[in-house]
Amino acid sequence: MPICYIGCDAPTAQQIISNPEFSGKEVLEVEFPITATSLQIDLLIVGPKIDHLIRLAATISDWNIPPVALLILPEATFAEEVENLSHHPRVGRSIFFCKDTTESVQLGLQEIYAFHSKRDSLELDNSLSGNFNLNNISPRWLFQTMMEHLDEYIYFKDNNSRFLAVSSYLVESCGKSDPSEIIGQTDFEFFDAEHAQEAYEDERKIAYGESKELNKEEHILMEGEHVWVASRKLPLYTRSNYLAGSFGLSRDITEQKELNQELEKNHQRMEAELLLARNLQSALIQDSVPTFVNSTGDSALEIATEYIPSFHLSGDFFSVNKTTSGGAAILIADVMGHGVRAAMVTAMIQIAVNELHAYAEQPAEFMMRLNSMMHESMHASGQTIFATASYCYLDLESRQLSYIQAGARHGIYTPADAAQHSRLFNDKKIGPALGLLAEVEYTEDYIQLNRQDEIILYTDGVIEAAMNEEEYSEARLLSFLEKHRNDDLPQMIAGLIESVQCFTDHKDMEDDVCLIGLRVQ
Repeated sequence: MPICYIGCDAPTAQQIISNPEFSGKEVLEVEFPITATSLQIDLLIVGPKIDHLIRLAATISDWNIPPVALLILPEATFAEEVENLSHHPRVGRSIFFCKDTTESVQLGLQEIYAFHSKRDSLELDNSLSGNFNLNNISPRWLFQTMMEHLDEYIYFKDNNSRFLAVSSYLVESCGKSDPSEIIGQTDFEFFDAEHAQEAYEDERKIAYGESKELNKEEHILMEGEHVWVASRKLPLYTRSNYLAGSFGLSRDITEQKELNQELEKNHQRMEAELLLARNLQSALIQDSVPTFVNSTGDSALEIATEYIPSFHLSGDFFSVNKTTSGGAAILIADVMGHGVRAAMVTAMIQIAVNELHAYAEQPAEFMMRLNSMMHESMHASGQTIFATASYCYLDLESRQLSYIQAGARHGIYTPADAAQHSRLFNDKKIGPALGLLAEVEYTEDYIQLNRQDEIILYTDGVIEAAMNEEEYSEARLLSFLEKHRNDDLPQMIAGLIESVQCFTDHKDMEDDVCLIGLRVQ
């Protein structure tokens, strides 16, 4: 049992330490502040050096576990001070008094020790009082500190929605200078009628036990200013578990609300701009491809395409053009990344394809010039961005396909003969991706096609579509094409998309997808 003393002169301190009642006990001299310390003080002796005795007595009377205290008072003012302290409403019954004489101090020490011993022998359960804190703290002090210093609207109300206690921040926000100007009033005296009525109805539900908790955002008019608050209200129960009203905290979220509204406006504006960009990009993507016929007027080449952007703007691109001699020039490209940057590069590629039409029948020259144009633009912008691509030229008279690959493989050859396997384009002649290097020489490769042979060009949105960590892969793509060779070409392309979606168990594609199917007639 720690016995503590404070504000005592040397003789009084010695008398306390040598008191026979305290023999074998720990006696400590303490200093301010003694509130909210980890030391559990059971007996406290306060010497005559301490001023503001009423404040100190009220403080220790408010402690969660009030100690038995002895106040040593000057003999000259003893009667007056005892009168004031004894009748003060904030001073508890465990406060005792004595004069600053040796005899009086001795009697006082005996009295407080006897009182403490009797109380201690009762083994009272302090938790029954509703207090669970072990330190020497005053719940009233903690509450008052919170109410005075937190920038929050904190309030307690009775069952008729009249204020019982309010925070200083709420007082100031209502244009008042003291809580007494608000306590006993309702919201109708300080806020707009609509908000006051809504708050009253909410608190009625809490007061009648219809609602156990309320969380909402509220718009209020306070002192002519529009304010948004996030409110949480709960039932206010007494320690005897009677429903006495409600209490709550409302946080000013006006700045956050205005910021969110501005962000929403910007988001809507960006959505509109992205939609416009999407429409412009869609206009660049071919919605139909040229018709290729032979000398007798019959179809010489069947073509099917599928283009699925994963986002507003895509980084995939394709073009199918007829050359001056009637051959087919096909480009498929996959730009690094997504969004605006990738879309701008696809637009650049579209412009370059049109400008390079004269080189359409020369794949190596075409790709060399396309790479130079992209590198020049990318280097000037200071951005590191590139595109992988495959360019094919098909001479329909000789049925010879010549192709260039840049940065990655994008093509598969599927013979019409079921005895032969589908095979990937040759990966030994893949050149650098477009836009990375200033000068690149690309090497052509060739495939001699027969009637009903198929060429499938694809971007990595197909083969890299994944379920967990497993990708659809080129192996599954090859297997699908072999299984469905000679099927109706548009249906085969649509079936391939369904196969990928079934594999990932997801309708939407995580990456842009571009597919071109060619079949020699």
